[in-house]
Amino acid sequence: MHSRLDMLGTRITPKLMALGLVGELLLLVALYLPAALGWAPRFRFAEAVVMTIAGILAFGSALVLSLEVAAEYQSRWARLAWLLLASSAALSLLKRCVGSPLFDFLMGGYRLSPLRGLLDNALVVPANLCLLGGLLAMWWSLRRLGLGFRIERRDYVMMAAIAALFLAMLLFRGSLSQGQSPYLISRLLQPLGLGLLAVISALAVALRRYTVRMGNGKLAKVISWLLFYALLRGVLVMLRSLLRPKLPLLLDSPSDLEAWAFDLLWQVVQWAAAIAAAYGAQLTVSAAAQLRQLREGKAAAVLA
Repeated sequence: MHSRLDMLGTRITPKLMALGLVGELLLLVALYLPAALGWAPRFRFAEAVVMTIAGILAFGSALVLSLEVAAEYQSRWARLAWLLLASSAALSLLKRCVGSPLFDFLMGGYRLSPLRGLLDNALVVPANLCLLGGLLAMWWSLRRLGLGFRIERRDYVMMAAIAALFLAMLLFRGSLSQGQSPYLISRLLQPLGLGLLAVISALAVALRRYTVRMGNGKLAKVISWLLFYALLRGVLVMLRSLLRPKLPLLLDSPSDLEAWAFDLLWQVVQWAAAIAAAYGAQLTVSAAAQLRQLREGKAAAVLA
């Protein structure tokens, strides 16, 4: 008998999540091009609907898959890791909802308002804490196997580059999107969230090396996509701070190329989380199948 995760793992695959990403990007490009070429007005409402639905599907898939993976594990630490990843996905899903561009049609200028920034960062920090906790729990569950591990020089180089990226953003936090927010809590939460992303990225680099050394390709892919998820978010925050003075003006122009490209890259972020969860589901399904085969083989040997 197959578990629910078996069915989800065969249906919600990394390939399906990647197709979801490509499909959304192609649809957004198709909606944007007529305005960029001057053939039609900007289909902003349609774009907002597509981005909102895609975000709900991506983070919703990550949430469901992470919960199902957690339910399959007997190891307390591995189960805790995936429960924390599920919590991070749930908070990110809520952030996607409160940050939906659809709100711009209800409240003018909502996406650039201090209120949106406050709500975003109030959800980002706990989501990052859950993601960090999930990676720490995963690292501890692997460390208990006692396989031995040593970080290589190239990993230190990558960790140093990550630290430099996030340190630069923290040093110039006044230019961040919430650097001039009227809410003190927003000005504090945004750099805290970035600091957590730096720690998450550095830990993911080390954890990825560990999984590669173990020869666990699917788990290495889970960590790689989580690393990509964290790093891309940090890079986009930096880009947002560089483009911040221009974006309000661009929103009044017919094509808004920079703002549109920025939104497009944020769509990649949400699907990266979904792809990581899908690889986690495949890893667990594969391990369960191998365990069943082992048990069936032992049972056949006893009967023989």
